[in-house]
Amino acid sequence: MYLLNKIVGGLLNPLVIGLALAIVGGLCLWRNWRKTGFGLLIGSVAWCWFWSMPITYRWLGGLLEGEWPVVKAEDAPVADAIVLLGGGMGSNTNVYPYAEMWSAADRVWHAARLYKAGKAPIVIPSGVCERESTLPLLLDLGVPESAVVIEDKARNTEENAKFVERLLKERTHAEAQGHGEEENKVLLVTSAWHMRRSVLMYKRYAPSLEIIPAAADYEATVHAGRPFLLKDIWPDAFMLSANSYLFKEEIGYWGYRLLRR
Repeated sequence: MYLLNKIVGGLLNPLVIGLALAIVGGLCLWRNWRKTGFGLLIGSVAWCWFWSMPITYRWLGGLLEGEWPVVKAEDAPVADAIVLLGGGMGSNTNVYPYAEMWSAADRVWHAARLYKAGKAPIVIPSGVCERESTLPLLLDLGVPESAVVIEDKARNTEENAKFVERLLKERTHAEAQGHGEEENKVLLVTSAWHMRRSVLMYKRYAPSLEIIPAAADYEATVHAGRPFLLKDIWPDAFMLSANSYLFKEEIGYWGYRLLRR
């Protein structure tokens, strides 16, 4: 299923769809279907232009992030664990000894804030290579290594939910010592634009966990708070990349909600 998700995700992205429209349009012109061919080529340009505009990011990203109001770390409720979804950091290498912070590294900072505010006794970074990437930054931010429990097998959000639930069940069972198990309450930390799908995954695949969203990384909201400029409707390569993540979120959310049970 993981491989199928990757294949579908790779095919269903704005750039690939735009290229497919252009290729089909070119084939139509080659077959002398001029009206259809030109229509597809114009549609390809319009499609890629739309997904490359900053205003698209402000609009769609604002919708995704707007579902999760900003909650300061000191105002968050107390939980049993802070679950930090991976994806905000790159792995350190022999070439460069430090973890590389990507645009979603705000997740790691917010998890550290929540821990230092006394909101949970442990932080659980979940995702492949979190030991090499996220852990060094958490330590630099003042989270003791004894308070970090790494789940480093999950390759996507579905596996994040399944493996974190299993990890917490094992910890709870070991600590309960026959006194019964209670539902674990967790602060779920991820980017605000990624939170809707993450909450869906955890409710579906980690039903024993009580999820408290603790969103970070409000990049689209920051963009939306700036004055509109003409460049907001001009194509931008970085915006094409950012909007592709938002497109993936929409496809993934509705795909899981409607097709996966």
